[in-house]
Amino acid sequence: MVYKLKESLMEGVLSGLNDFKRFVYFAISVVVICLPPAVLTAGDNGPCIECHTTLDKLKIAEKTKIDPVTGEIRVVSMLIDEGIFKASAHGGEDFFCIDCHQDLDGVDLSEGHKPNLKPVDCITFCHDDPAEDYLQSSHVKLMKENNRDVPTCKDCHAGLTYHYTPMGEKSPRDVPRDTDPVHRRLIIESCGTCHQEYLSSYRNNAHGQVASLGYTTIDIPVCSDCHGKHKILNSEDPESKVGKEKILRTCGSCHANANASFVKHIEHPQIKNIKYYKKLLTALKNARSNPEDLKNLIKSPQTILCLVFVAYIGILAFTFSSFGVHSLLCWFATVRDEYKRKGHADEDQH
Repeated sequence: MVYKLKESLMEGVLSGLNDFKRFVYFAISVVVICLPPAVLTAGDNGPCIECHTTLDKLKIAEKTKIDPVTGEIRVVSMLIDEGIFKASAHGGEDFFCIDCHQDLDGVDLSEGHKPNLKPVDCITFCHDDPAEDYLQSSHVKLMKENNRDVPTCKDCHAGLTYHYTPMGEKSPRDVPRDTDPVHRRLIIESCGTCHQEYLSSYRNNAHGQVASLGYTTIDIPVCSDCHGKHKILNSEDPESKVGKEKILRTCGSCHANANASFVKHIEHPQIKNIKYYKKLLTALKNARSNPEDLKNLIKSPQTILCLVFVAYIGILAFTFSSFGVHSLLCWFATVRDEYKRKGHADEDQH
């Protein structure tokens, strides 16, 4: 009797569990059926990657964009390279498309999304600290003082430092990591587009010569390693990484034994920069009206190096020209003596 009672209870429990399982399966089925076929949610890049890596699935492969400031018209590809994107600074596990393109939240992607998304405000969402540093930099200060357009983030970050899409267009979605050797090499070129005289001097020093061979790993300093990334300040500014107050610490980050004598080295010699010599001549002409400017230039190690270089070139020019004149005179003397010798020989024959 007891056995039959237990058996009856077990059958009731199992029957209840089966009913519960059926209810759960039914509820899940209803939810799945009611959901749209493709909804973009936070933490899921799958739907975006699926379309934007395949040309056949894109309704619009390219878009024409007009720069609101310059009016420049650009054709931008909508394709991305999945491998490059995942290796980029924005392709990590903690970054998702919807984090930047927030107007796609919950959008049904089965029919595609609207062609014009809201512009991504990188500063507000993620990069407010770099933006604040940049606004305090010498780039912004000097541009404003000279009433010139201040370079924006895209002037540097949307230029040479961007990878290419399969269609050959530079893509703002594939920002490389700061340790990427190709990215570090292109930093030099990006800075050099405006600072050509310093690019030339960099390529002539020890750092630049190694970098020009293709070694642009984190062991070889590029512009941003010494001057900073966003808060780049003039060397005369006490807060500058290459100023008198901090230059020893900056060099010491790579050169452990760097001392006061070590940092006296002139990293960007202007010995081949004609503009610097013109600046010296101008200061010399204005010595009476502005003697302080001339004094500061004369005390500058850069000026001393330039004067030594000019003296060195002068000595070389004098030495080789004297040697050339001496050799030429000796040759004339030899020709003259030979001519006289032949003349005397002819007289003796007669």
